[in-house]
Amino acid sequence: MNPSHDETVRRRFERDAESFDAIYRVERSWFSRRFNRIFRKAIFERYEITFAEAGDVTDKTVLDVGCGSGVYSADFARRGARRVVGVDFSANMLALAAQEAAAQEVADRCEFRREDFMTSASDESFDISVAMGVFDYLSEPVPFLRKMALQTNAKVIASFPGHSVVRERLRTLRYRLSGKGRVFFYRQADIARIAAEAGLREVRIIPILSSGTGYILVGEGRHGGQ
Repeated sequence: MNPSHDETVRRRFERDAESFDAIYRVERSWFSRRFNRIFRKAIFERYEITFAEAGDVTDKTVLDVGCGSGVYSADFARRGARRVVGVDFSANMLALAAQEAAAQEVADRCEFRREDFMTSASDESFDISVAMGVFDYLSEPVPFLRKMALQTNAKVIASFPGHSVVRERLRTLRYRLSGKGRVFFYRQADIARIAAEAGLREVRIIPILSSGTGYILVGEGRHGGQ
């Protein structure tokens, strides 16, 4: 991993925690609902695909890597997961995640840890692991996905931004000008290669149609099928 890049990303999410969280808070106002559903439709499609692929999570354990403000974590618990562990390196994000779990009345089934997933010594395994909006910022995706696979008994689900002539250039420029760090983009063939090198099995790559450029990767972890 690139330490300077990682630190830039960490500072970005510490600074922008509230605004990032607001993307998912579609209940806050009529304007926010309309804006987010129209202009950030891909985020909501990604959300819907993730839970459809996870299936029935009743009594299962879930690892949410880069959990951010806890939207996915709390919803996994609300949908019946027995235990959800959210990992993030932003204290501000984790504070929002704890608030979200409390608001959804699932705090007793959610645990939030401030740590770098790649340097964590935990070898605990989970039925499902997810990483939403994480691979956008990883300079070395294979070791990260491999670690997820090693800690997953069944499904690994992760999002990847795709290449786009217009959106990629605009996003790259926006991040550079605002000091948010570098962002990485993937072709479907890149994702398939990364998944194979990471040891995932039964791999499927689902296009996020509303964006036309993003993907959801679904695969079995190292212990899948056992």
